[in-house]
Amino acid sequence: MNKKLLSVALLCISFSGISQVQQIGTPLSWKDKVGMPKEGIQMVSVDNEIEATNEMIRRGSTLEKEMRFGKELPVNIDFMSTAEIKVLPNGTVVRQLKINSAGALSINLIFDQFQLSKNARLYLSDGEKKEFIGAHTSLNNNENHMLGTELIHDDVVIIELQEPAEEAGTSQLHLGTVVHGYFDLESEVKALGSSGNCEYDVNCPIGAGWENQRNSVAMMVNGGGFCTGSLINNTSGTIIPYFLSANHCGTSPGSWVFRFKWERTPATAICATANNTSNNGPTTMNINGGVLKANYSPSDFTLTELNSAPDPAWGVYYNGFNATDIPATSAVGIHHPAGDIKKISFENTPLISTTFNGGLPDSHWGVTSWDNGVTEGGSSGSPLFDQNHRTVGQLHGGASVCGGSNLSDEYGKLYTSWLGGGTNASQLKFWLDPSNTGSLTIDGVDPAGPGVALDAALSTISGASGTICSASVSPSFTLINNGSTALTSATVHYGYDGDFSQTYAWTGSLNQYQSQVIALPSATLAGGAHVFNTYVSGPNTGTDENNNNDTIESNFTIIVNPTIVDLSLTTDRWGSEITWALTNTAENVTFYTGGPYADLASGTGATYNASFCLADGCYHFIITDDFGDGMSGNPAGHYELISGSDTLAELTTADAGFGNSHTSIICVGTSGLKEVHDLQESWSLYPNPATDLVEFGLSNDNSLKEITLITAQGAIVKQMSTYGTSSNMSISDLSSGVYFVQMKNALGTSTKQLIIK
Repeated sequence: MNKKLLSVALLCISFSGISQVQQIGTPLSWKDKVGMPKEGIQMVSVDNEIEATNEMIRRGSTLEKEMRFGKELPVNIDFMSTAEIKVLPNGTVVRQLKINSAGALSINLIFDQFQLSKNARLYLSDGEKKEFIGAHTSLNNNENHMLGTELIHDDVVIIELQEPAEEAGTSQLHLGTVVHGYFDLESEVKALGSSGNCEYDVNCPIGAGWENQRNSVAMMVNGGGFCTGSLINNTSGTIIPYFLSANHCGTSPGSWVFRFKWERTPATAICATANNTSNNGPTTMNINGGVLKANYSPSDFTLTELNSAPDPAWGVYYNGFNATDIPATSAVGIHHPAGDIKKISFENTPLISTTFNGGLPDSHWGVTSWDNGVTEGGSSGSPLFDQNHRTVGQLHGGASVCGGSNLSDEYGKLYTSWLGGGTNASQLKFWLDPSNTGSLTIDGVDPAGPGVALDAALSTISGASGTICSASVSPSFTLINNGSTALTSATVHYGYDGDFSQTYAWTGSLNQYQSQVIALPSATLAGGAHVFNTYVSGPNTGTDENNNNDTIESNFTIIVNPTIVDLSLTTDRWGSEITWALTNTAENVTFYTGGPYADLASGTGATYNASFCLADGCYHFIITDDFGDGMSGNPAGHYELISGSDTLAELTTADAGFGNSHTSIICVGTSGLKEVHDLQESWSLYPNPATDLVEFGLSNDNSLKEITLITAQGAIVKQMSTYGTSSNMSISDLSSGVYFVQMKNALGTSTKQLIIK
């Protein structure tokens, strides 16, 4: 390989996008108070047995190894105008649409118009509240304005869009295809071991040494079919998420889903035996869609740039390539046969130059007979590697099957695809050698960076973070060996508030990625805010080759004579909606947080307790309900904040319907009582009750005052800011009732009740 190119590749890694990680969330349709949509769309009837039979006949009549699992049903559904609309108390607009395709073993969708507003969330779920996908967010927006989804394993799919009130109706969703699955690929297929009992999971012992190449391969859901493909490196030194696959798998990747890391662990791997496990590996490391850059049917390749780069934390790898016409002395294929977990196959004899199915002469590499494993439907597009672990082609087709491993498979040559049809849109060279270096070979690259021999790292400080209710601090941290050489010694430098004068000489034995928790001697510090600082040096008395993970620190506060405040919180049945925070009065420093909690059966609540260690002063306890109806369920929720025998604040069941949020002010210690008195006395409002106008008397400290008028349900109806000592607000347009005025000034934030007649 060109060593200059290698150094550039290692030094200049960058990314063309952000990973489309599906975020944690739950469809609101799973909650009884929102519920499932009542009406739906019934798809045309599909006979699973006939479709499956036709698919088996199709596979038997072609050497190509794409696998079809579903029938694509064209539709013309404007989701935004067709869906049922529900408005939550907090103003969130929820749109829901149910689609029923009777007898389907799975359903996946293709949106041919897809553009979500900034804070919208899109979910897909089944009809029995057992499975959901999402949330898809604006991170999934792309230049194709399309989205293909993963599979829901039911004959009903619920589409749910959640938009904040201020964004309601601004998303664009049009459904163009519903895929009715007639093969159950996640359960029935695996239980029957349909990928063949001669196949080897990629994490079987036979796959040792091919971990990088394993990490490049992904399964493609392209509408109603499955294929395989892989990430591939380029000579520019910049990582671009190029994905190599087969032309016969399709050339419209905007709606495809690329599923990475779908594999069993070494402990659960199936190695040339019948599949007798339901452990099928994760299906959450997905990229939605891409843009076709080039394709060429004679060598059967497509090159797609994914809409975003897979997260390096997934452990992905970009394969090197060999575009020469020199046959490999041995070869390995990594693939997803029959829509199954990732497999690995070995050919221990040299490849031969072949012609596939009467096409372009010498355009393919031939595997004359596999020594371990085979390929099957679904393997199409998978990479073939030479003895140097570089990609030399992608699977077009062949006749190999379990029981027929002596039958050949053919892979489109990178050599043929390199210049392809002579245009940028029909060749690999323009994309994989953009600097025109002339190199036909390059090694692969790990986007997380190269490994090093000596790399001691620190993480996870405990005992010296948050609030400590004594003058004594006892820090500990985790020492990790990230290097390839066993770590036997290191020096830890540590101290407080920028002082690193103390040292700890560690000795032991940690192999790569092993770790050990180290406890340091206790120290006595004055009350107040502090920083614990530490770094590690001299691994094995040598030089650490990666300084980016050597230093860590944590902030903590010592409270020498604290007041203990206990929280007793009883939620209504919808605990997942409830969170809380204890902050300073300016609400810009958070000391403690809690929630969300579990949802419960109707008619039940649950009590949760927490203790706070507080210095003298005043604090805000802020409880939030993200549905917008407080804790008003049956039974209603409530809380108390108690110090000793004193109740500092409480929310009764009568006030549980607080809307979005409720704030209680608590004060501890004599300075705290003075602070809350000064804060409350720093402003006034009159008249109260008021009819048309309310006036405010404010402090004369020339600071900014922010005034917010809030309904009893927690909705903000008016806001204003002033530097003056007096101001007024018109309320003639508001309905009669109880309101709250929140005023934030230099002393903090306080709230007073206002009655409007």
